[in-house]
Amino acid sequence: MQIRHRVRVVILLTLLLFCSAFGAAEPGGNGDSMRDMQCGGACHGDASMNETSQALLSLSADDTIYLGIPTTLTLTATNLETSSTRVIGLFLLTDMTGHSDTPQDAGWDILSDANGGSVNYIERTLTSGQNETTISWVLRASSLGPTSFYAAIHHGGASSSPFFGSTANSLAVNVEPVPENLPRLAADFTPPTKRLLNSPTELLIHTEYTESLQFEWMAEDGLVQTSIVNTSGENSWTTSLPAALQPTTVQWRVIMEGEGPEQTSPWFTLTAEKASWEVSQNAVYLQAFALLFMTAGIVLSLQNRFAYIPSLSKYDEAPALLEAHSSSSTPENPVSTAVAPLPAEGLPNGWTEEQWEWYGHDYLAGKYGGGNE
Repeated sequence: MQIRHRVRVVILLTLLLFCSAFGAAEPGGNGDSMRDMQCGGACHGDASMNETSQALLSLSADDTIYLGIPTTLTLTATNLETSSTRVIGLFLLTDMTGHSDTPQDAGWDILSDANGGSVNYIERTLTSGQNETTISWVLRASSLGPTSFYAAIHHGGASSSPFFGSTANSLAVNVEPVPENLPRLAADFTPPTKRLLNSPTELLIHTEYTESLQFEWMAEDGLVQTSIVNTSGENSWTTSLPAALQPTTVQWRVIMEGEGPEQTSPWFTLTAEKASWEVSQNAVYLQAFALLFMTAGIVLSLQNRFAYIPSLSKYDEAPALLEAHSSSSTPENPVSTAVAPLPAEGLPNGWTEEQWEWYGHDYLAGKYGGGNE
């Protein structure tokens, strides 16, 4: 019976672990990342439980998009209603099938997003009373031709159900060949998205067909400022941003001049933040299982300690006492059961045979005035 009870305890602890790890909703969001549309319910529950969001989504893009040159796509979301956490998740997609629908799947590189990363799904926390927001992505196409872009949103609401919505129509863009001698960022240039606190940020910028370059940056207050640009070689430029004293976000862009028409890059987002620990999900589950088995061990140990132990009768103790008595006999402390040999003169004066049988050894040992002292 005790074994069955222990097995039940371990099974119960295991079920509790799985329920807390896999069944809990996450109304606070899952964080920015690359996500397919199928993840539209991931922050609040299973996607099949979604209700239709009343949010209105609208995408816009630059008029002309060239192959290999960064361009901006902007999403405006209005008529927003959220849960008490006021967290919304926004997707940039190239398909509505629910899988393989990120811009990368369609041959587009995401260079920068509105939160200072380079992913297609970002989360925003709205302020009290805010019911609209605008965000943007900077992308670069790797092939010519048309692409259809979509946007999607998911969030909580007044009810416990999650809400999901998407753009009513796609945004069709067409990638064109680059004109001859057009000043531009190098095709392999990737702007940084993170920087360290308390130290100036040095930027190395590579371009093509560029004879001069201006650098502009904008803090969260919206004030546009410039930084000195130095050349470090043909189509290679260096500049710096002042140190960030606290977690904050700045945007920067470059204006390039050359033989072709002047070009202005999109605004790239650069975030300064404290170093954070990256937690592996597998490591978390391993620690959870270790805690499970440790807890089960403690429970079983306490159960054994406080289990009822029936008392033994004096008859049950007899074999153990006999064994202990026999084991106490050692060469240094022998336990003798034979009668001591009588002295040559016979029984000591005043002794009886019965006394000698019991105490003869003590007499010979000198304990009663006789024997060898």
